[in-house]
Amino acid sequence: MTIPHSTLTYEEAPSDARLFRKVALHILPLLFISYCIAFLDRVNVGFAKLEMTQKLGISPEQYGFAAGIFFLTYAGLELPGTMMFSWLGARKTFLRIMMLWGLTVVATAFVTGATQFYIMRLLLGAFEAGFFPGMILYLTYWFPSAQRGRVTAAVFLANALASTIAGPVSGAIMTSMDGLAGLHGWQWIFIVEGIPACILGILCFFLLDDGPQNAAWLSGAEKSRLADILERDRGEGAGAAKASVMASLKDPAVYLLAVLYFAPTACNYLFNFWLPTMIKESGVSQIMNIAWLTTIPMLCGIVGLIVVNFSSDLLRERRWHLLICYFLAAAGLLLSVWLKTSPALMLASLCVSSFGMTAIGPLFWTLPPTYLKTEAVSSGIGIVSTLGITAGFISPTFLGYVQAQTGQISIGLYTIAILMLICLPLIAFVLPKRATRVGEDG
Repeated sequence: MTIPHSTLTYEEAPSDARLFRKVALHILPLLFISYCIAFLDRVNVGFAKLEMTQKLGISPEQYGFAAGIFFLTYAGLELPGTMMFSWLGARKTFLRIMMLWGLTVVATAFVTGATQFYIMRLLLGAFEAGFFPGMILYLTYWFPSAQRGRVTAAVFLANALASTIAGPVSGAIMTSMDGLAGLHGWQWIFIVEGIPACILGILCFFLLDDGPQNAAWLSGAEKSRLADILERDRGEGAGAAKASVMASLKDPAVYLLAVLYFAPTACNYLFNFWLPTMIKESGVSQIMNIAWLTTIPMLCGIVGLIVVNFSSDLLRERRWHLLICYFLAAAGLLLSVWLKTSPALMLASLCVSSFGMTAIGPLFWTLPPTYLKTEAVSSGIGIVSTLGITAGFISPTFLGYVQAQTGQISIGLYTIAILMLICLPLIAFVLPKRATRVGEDG
């Protein structure tokens, strides 16, 4: 099979490479850490569940609903949150979002029942709305399309890292701090993992810039060169794109992108909310053993994220890379059901699925900014993210119902695998060519 690639539109100058390294060193480390904490705070309920549900008398259905209800307010406020990012700027938006979600996570430690748990998850979704699409939008202020696979992968690595360390970190907190100050281990998970978000929000306000034009660490010549590269990159695919919120809402490709985002998001939250439970049900009882075993599929995901996205940028190709990743994610889920009688083979199958699923995130998020015209990027990203992220509610809620009714989640795994397979012909034959365009290599 020959993988096609596009040709370079101009030769990258050494000075341009130095410029983008300088930009990356200034903005990516703080975004990386912030997204790591964001994802850790979003999914730490998956590990807290091992103790929290028993202490508070929360059923599997109630847990699944609470895990997913976060995404109702998150999705509902995603578009206005993204638009506010454009209006208020990055610094103020990151400060507001991160302070409020951090305080909400800490408050979750003191819930006493399912209803209060629901309220905290709804508030967390409301406060975090706009962070992720705002971060994707922020990257378009600094990097051209040909580099977004790499830089988005660098930020998404935080997602994968958070998923990997969530088990060991949460397990260590739960076991070592249990009883401290009269609080249970699951309570300390929320307290210890919520405080860093508040600190990072303050750091983002003082250390990040709203855009290149505000960056005192860039010279006038560097700002001019960066603006020229980004302008040429935007103009290359803007002809047939849409330029307003209403036009984006009427664009079928926006809904196609939302579907392509929905399926891997459902798969992602299967891993993050249910992997500890799946490992426990396979016969592993010790909390720290469960914690360390959860890291194996997540580490495979990190490998997939790095290898696939660097390959995509190097070969200047998106479509075939996406097809391979969606297929691996689906095949791994199916194999995990068929081989579930062997814990080792089940875990190996989940490693295959995680490899493909984790790689999809940054690769997918190169598509909306490339397809949409500059004026429509914030609204278009918000629409795609809003519709696609509803999988975060549907997936854990459905899986909780399935487990409560059948005692296992095999039907849920089959369902998500089928969703991933449905995406294959959509990517191969329906996805617009300009969405997979790889433009100028800054």
